[in-house]
This record gives sequence, C-alpha cells and structure tokens, in this order.
Amino acid sequence: MKIAPDLADEDIVAVAKLVLKMKLDGVIATNTTISRDGLASPIQEVETAGAGGLSGAPLHDRSLEVLHLLHPVLQGKATIISVGGIETAAQAQARLDAGATLVQGYTGFVYEGPLWARRINRALK
Repeated sequence: MKIAPDLADEDIVAVAKLVLKMKLDGVIATNTTISRDGLASPIQEVETAGAGGLSGAPLHDRSLEVLHLLHPVLQGKATIISVGGIETAAQAQARLDAGATLVQGYTGFVYEGPLWARRINRALK
C-alpha cells in the first residue's frame, strides 16, 4: 500500500492500523504530493506547470513525518519503504533510524545520475 503524504496525521495512523488488520506485508511512505506549499518557484510558474504529483526535496519533511507516525503503530510487523526527498546518505540514514526497513530514491537518481545510488550505499557502509 502506498500512502499519500497529503493525508491528515490521524488518517495515516488509521491506515497503519488497517495494514495490521489486513495483514499486509508493508507500506510505501510516501507517494507524491499535490501540495505546492514551500516551493521556491514563483506561483505563476507553478500554475503554468499544472497539477500532478510532486516528488523530491519538497516532500522530504512530510515523508519523514509520515514515517514517524507509521513506525510506532506498525512496530516491525510490516515493512516500511520510506520514499520522498532522499538525496543524501544522511537523509537515507535518518529514514532507517526512524524505522524504515528500506529507502527508495528516485528524484536524486534522476538529477544526479546513475552513480548516485553507489555514493549513497558507500556512504552508508
């Protein structure tokens, strides 16, 4: 199950409880966001780009918050794949420290190239 970062905190906790009730193997926290809060781009540019899911750095803080909500409820009974705004080894480590079983990077890979994953892995070693 993939959890949207745009859900309210209480809804995220409810989803975590549902994961346990349904005995799902895991969750992906988080999907892209429809929020445009905190973007540095001028609003006109953002509106011109149109609607759709936003990923990468703007998602970092909320994705980590969602992980902090899920982990205490799931208590290791379901895999948590943490996704959203992970660009550095320190950010990946913070997700693991917060209870993620796995981390996924995509936007960092797109912007930094195929050696990005190797740099992250070597730094985590």
